[in-house]
Amino acid sequence: MPSTRRLAAEIVRMVPPRDRALLLRFGLDLNNPTDAKLFVEGVRAAEDAIAAQQRWERAALSPSDRTRSRP
Repeated sequence: MPSTRRLAAEIVRMVPPRDRALLLRFGLDLNNPTDAKLFVEGVRAAEDAIAAQQRWERAALSPSDRTRSRP
């Protein structure tokens, strides 16, 4: 299963104005390159964690596990 990593600019562009305003209230300005980089790293880390969880769940629920003989 190929992994497609979104571009940083795409991630930042997808943040709606209302969410940008909220982030700015917390001191994270997505117009600042350093803040935007931190935000993108966090989004990517979350996406990687979700993908890892999904892989784990698929493996845990695979048919081979359900048909194993029991001792």
